[in-house]
Amino acid sequence: MSYFISRNGELPPTGFTGPTIPAGAQHIVCMSSSYIAMLDALGQVDRIVAVSGINYIANPYILAHKDSIKDMGPEINYELLLGLKPDVVLLYGIGDAQTAVTDKLKELAIPYMYVGEYLEESPLGKAEWLVAISELTDSRETGAKVFREIPERYNNMKQLTANVKKRPTVMLNTPWNDSWAMPSVKSYVAQLITDAGGDYIYKKNTSNGAEPIGLETAYGLIREADVWLNVGMATTLDELKIINPKFKDAKAIQENKVYNNNLRLTPEGGNDYWESAVVHPDIVLRDLIKILHPEQVSEDLYYYRHLE
Repeated sequence: MSYFISRNGELPPTGFTGPTIPAGAQHIVCMSSSYIAMLDALGQVDRIVAVSGINYIANPYILAHKDSIKDMGPEINYELLLGLKPDVVLLYGIGDAQTAVTDKLKELAIPYMYVGEYLEESPLGKAEWLVAISELTDSRETGAKVFREIPERYNNMKQLTANVKKRPTVMLNTPWNDSWAMPSVKSYVAQLITDAGGDYIYKKNTSNGAEPIGLETAYGLIREADVWLNVGMATTLDELKIINPKFKDAKAIQENKVYNNNLRLTPEGGNDYWESAVVHPDIVLRDLIKILHPEQVSEDLYYYRHLE
């Protein structure tokens, strides 16, 4: 979808039918927590007037202004939204459900923009969306500067594992509704594992998205993988074993090499990994290097916890 950023009341080209968004937007609604992190990285978090699920947000500014920043809930409260008179609503996901949302926003003459960072196959590609967000706040130079430093830090970190001889195999995720979703080898998480000096264990998925695998296939993989990451909501090995007794056969459990990306939980259960990590892929990479090649990193884990 195309968008037109209007500066000084400039009108879109003849025939343009996409949303028109005013440059220098002062009142922004964020329907995903990752957009909060992008605006924060730009120094523009004070432009946010509403979020979705405010009790699950980790950002200090949002938490300090819970009395004035409104909560749209999981679905937009249009009456509340109208009262805020937002310059733009930042949306995620495109599909039949979102079509109803955009139709309503058009009816109310409220500008909106889809942010597609979740579709990116590269951790740096996800972070680069902050440059697009910077266009909305008329701070493109700041956005370009902030983003330019992210690949520099990421690639410097990546060099730590460029010549490692042993690459531990890595398993991901836990089952949901009797199905175990495994990312593609082209996914951002697979790239993070590779850049951290690991070997993503499931190579059959070469599509552009996650694919479900059978539980027996997954059980075979956990019996082989050296390290197991991103294990749902678990914070201890006992919690993980309770999910499924067969997990006790996992090599990573037996060798105490299970890690979850939920170290930074809010009191209400929000996870800062899904909020701020989008603009800190270098820190995520540092965590993974610490897990896979601990001799290379002296810093403590930031997003990941070691399950014990």
